[in-house]
Parts: sequence; C-alpha cells; structure tokens
Amino acid sequence: MSDLLYLTRADVEGLGITAREMTDMLSRLLRGLGSGTSANAPKGTIRRADGRLCMAMLAASEDPPRFATKSLGLSPANAAAGLPSIGALICLHDAATGHPIAVMDGDWITGVRTAALSTLAALHLARSDAQVLSLIGTGVQGACHLALFTQAFPLTTVRIFGRGRANIEKLAAQAHALGLATEERPSPQAAVEGADLVVSSVTPTPELPRFLDPAWLAPGAFVSMVELARAWQVDRLAGRARVFVDDLEQERRMEDPLLACSLIEGDLAGLASGEATGRRDASEITAFAFRGLALGDLALAALCHEKALEAGVGLRLPR
Repeated sequence: MSDLLYLTRADVEGLGITAREMTDMLSRLLRGLGSGTSANAPKGTIRRADGRLCMAMLAASEDPPRFATKSLGLSPANAAAGLPSIGALICLHDAATGHPIAVMDGDWITGVRTAALSTLAALHLARSDAQVLSLIGTGVQGACHLALFTQAFPLTTVRIFGRGRANIEKLAAQAHALGLATEERPSPQAAVEGADLVVSSVTPTPELPRFLDPAWLAPGAFVSMVELARAWQVDRLAGRARVFVDDLEQERRMEDPLLACSLIEGDLAGLASGEATGRRDASEITAFAFRGLALGDLALAALCHEKALEAGVGLRLPR
C-alpha cells in the first residue's frame, strides 16, 4: 500500500497555480458531466440556529482518474475570536483503486476554487474588455477574486466597499501591488453603479439583509453573487439579468434555493460544453449565483497534487 502525501496550506498556496490552469481544469471536469466521465454529488449540510455549518462534498472524475471528498466547518462567531470563519480538509483518492493518495489543507483551496468558479462564469458571461471591478465585501473572497479576475480581464480600477478598515486597506494594497487604481466607495449603490464586474462576498449570516439591488447594475455588467445571493433582492433579477448557477441538478435538490428556478437560465456545465449560450451582446446584464460545487474542490485538489509531485513538495506519511 502506497504512502500518503500531506500538503499544508503553505504547500498548496505556494505552487503558483494560475487562473488559466484552474479554469481549464474546471472546464474539463464540467464537460465530463455530460459525457459521464465526471460526477458531482449535491453537497450535504447540517445547519445550526446560530449560523454554524457542517458540510461534506464529493466529486469524481475519470479524466483525471481522481475523486475527492471535502469536510468543511463554518462558524460566524470565529471572527470575534480572531479565527478564520471556515476550516476545511480535502482527501484525494485514486479513482481506479479507490485508495487515498493525498490529504491537503482545504482552506486555501476553498477560497480559490470559489473565485475560480466565478472567473469561469465571468469568462463566458462578462464583457472581455471589462476594466472596472467592484468588490462588495473585503474578506478572503474579495482577495481571491481580485487575484484571479486580474489575470482574466484588462482591469484598471477596483472599487471597494466593506466594513472592516484593516481588510479594506489590505485589499487596496493588494490592488496597488497589481498595478490597479482603487476607489473606496461610501455605499453599496455607489460601488455597483457603472461597474463592469461586481463580486459580492459578504458573510451569509442568517440575519443578513438583502441590501443589494439589481437595478443598480449597469448595462453590460456581470455580477457574481458569492454569498449564496443572500445579499441581493433576487426577485428583481427577473427581466433584468440572465442568471446562471453552478449546477442545475444540485440546485433542484437543495432545500434552500438560491432563487426561483424560473429565474435560472443555465449552469456552468452548460456554458463549458457550449450547450448554454454565454454573453450575447455588449449591453445585456448577466449574473452568477454561487452555491459551491464539489467538482471545483476536485479540480483544485487534482491540480495541487499534480504540481506538488512535479515540484517535490509535501510530506510523505506512512499508511
């Protein structure tokens, strides 16, 4: 029986995986859903009244021959204690034998795979000449989306709206290091109006109000609603925006729908395979309602494993 490769957060974060590599692998696995070479199980969740969440995710592929499971916990109270709100671990298996081949930190992968799914949606749904990115929320997802969107679009300006001064300054410093101008906006409306790309990633707590109005979106805008669309007045998307989700089948099975099924036009698999039409003209408004897709974790875990083997990174553990 072979040994097990253990990858820390520093290991996976230091592998230098690009946005293009992430979206290419995601597209490959998503296209496999139609051919049967990939499979994605709807996420399993246990929710507590105080906002805590326990989650398990599973996805498999024959190309590459891997499957992955992720366990994740979320606690909104962690922030007050100076702790990250999410903790995750991923186990990667060889699909042919079923044997585990790697265990790796899931925190970085969870953040980056979310931004990678948004980036893939944006590549199909946003204008290719988008220059102004608006970030509503300044935590991990704001930083991850900034890093990946900068690689995918000719950005010149980043608008920032958030509550935490330290996070705002950290995000602005990241943008400046990437050669971008920054604008701290005084209100959500001021941040959204006129932006080419909008990413909302506020923490989706039970008491979160729907404070974002789709009416503020400019013609030609793309929005990624990362907080499960809970900050948006989603009923006002009707007749205004073409809306896509991660996975239609997963969404049909969930007890807490992101938005009415009648508002959803398609999903990422349809966009990746060409079965669904992406952006049709420069003026239409498009939206991506993010729930999370286990296939995203598999894509990033498989990439990390491949890159780690090439670089000789990680700790070998006996089994």
